[in-house]
Amino acid sequence: MFEDDDESFGDQQLNGDIQHFEAHLTGSELGFIDSDRMEAIIDHYFALNDFKKAKRAAQIADINFSYNPVFRLRIAQALCGEKDYKSSLELLGKLRNEAISSFELWVTFGSVYTQMNHPKSAVKYFLRALPFAEDDDLEDLYHDISHAYQKMEDFENSLAILEKGIQALPHCESLLYELGFTYDRMGDHEKAVNTYLKYIEENPYASMAWYNLGNSYSKLENYAKAIWAYDYCLLIIQDFAPAHFNLGNAYLSSGKHHRAIESFQKVLELEGDDPMALCYLGEAHEQLQEYEIALNYYRLSLEIHPTLYEAWLGLGIVMDLQGQTKEALTHLHKARDYAEGNASVSLVLANAYHKLLDRTLAEIYYKESLDLDPGDPEALTDYMNFLMEESPLFALAYLEENQETLEVNDYFLLLLTHVLVQLARNDDALFLFAALKEQDFALAEKLFEWNPKLRKHKDFVSLMND
Repeated sequence: MFEDDDESFGDQQLNGDIQHFEAHLTGSELGFIDSDRMEAIIDHYFALNDFKKAKRAAQIADINFSYNPVFRLRIAQALCGEKDYKSSLELLGKLRNEAISSFELWVTFGSVYTQMNHPKSAVKYFLRALPFAEDDDLEDLYHDISHAYQKMEDFENSLAILEKGIQALPHCESLLYELGFTYDRMGDHEKAVNTYLKYIEENPYASMAWYNLGNSYSKLENYAKAIWAYDYCLLIIQDFAPAHFNLGNAYLSSGKHHRAIESFQKVLELEGDDPMALCYLGEAHEQLQEYEIALNYYRLSLEIHPTLYEAWLGLGIVMDLQGQTKEALTHLHKARDYAEGNASVSLVLANAYHKLLDRTLAEIYYKESLDLDPGDPEALTDYMNFLMEESPLFALAYLEENQETLEVNDYFLLLLTHVLVQLARNDDALFLFAALKEQDFALAEKLFEWNPKLRKHKDFVSLMND
């Protein structure tokens, strides 16, 4: 009870001091306000990002309490807020020999250099601040250092400082989340999985660890493990909407469409009409061939988010599946307009024009799709089939002319072998098939699916069974 009274009195006093200070700025006498109350006024303006008033308050306090260097530090911080970095650094340089908190001094230096986009200097000063940090300051400081390293694209040191932070603060979930984000940027999802599993051994109720573990498994397309991790996360925090959403995606990718629908419906229950959840509900019903329900969800999604390309794409795909390919084109072009160079949208457009026998536009969009993502196996396969309808020679010419770009595509060697078989150049095809088999046995087997007659060709069969 007494603590509440003290807090209420403190708020009243601060409000009164701010009123007096505001009046002073327009010409009234300020009167005496002790140094602690002046600090509270300055902090109030910093919280509002009103750096001009924070600086003025700090200047007045520095005049009245010149023995206390903290007010000159606050002036330097306000100057940084005003983007007057040169003056801020000059003042900070003068404060090096003052009796001031080393932690605050070095962190302020680091913050100024961060604002100036000089991450190397920022790291230097943040690391100087680290030995002087209290426990309450460590979380933010580790984040600041990690972000500065990431600005330099030094992800190894970013990971190292985050792992050091987790050792110092083993229950700090924000650092763990940042660690997961950094692993994502590096694409090192296997290492992320191992880190989270090790962390969970000692902290089995860390919900964010389970959530990040699920995300990493999803990136590895191990959806069974992802579902397992998201389920544990939701056992700890039942109403964590992002986990329900990602669980729905994992179910959708696993072909468990009814379970996906349950997860996305839970997101709507928790978050209201979320456009992405509505869109993915549309996709789940689309996969179940419940096309009218799918169309309804896609339209509901667009009512909330009219530029959501996934929903326009979904509308176009469903209309195409319903035999309305020509009408679908309007929606597919809308998706392309909003997709910002999405290769998958261009591929869907290409296939739609192919179905409508408009080979000129189909070819334009097949090439656009491969220009945007030369590594997409589906796009390359569809385009090769399109070209081979005219002549396998056209397909061979395209593969040979664009070999340097297309070699990143996992299907390049397979498709080149397939085209050579179509041209009855079996010696060349056998040579490539041997390399393909060594590279990817399962992919080599696909050649027999595309060319069933090869199952009776002794050289190909012998090579496959060797």
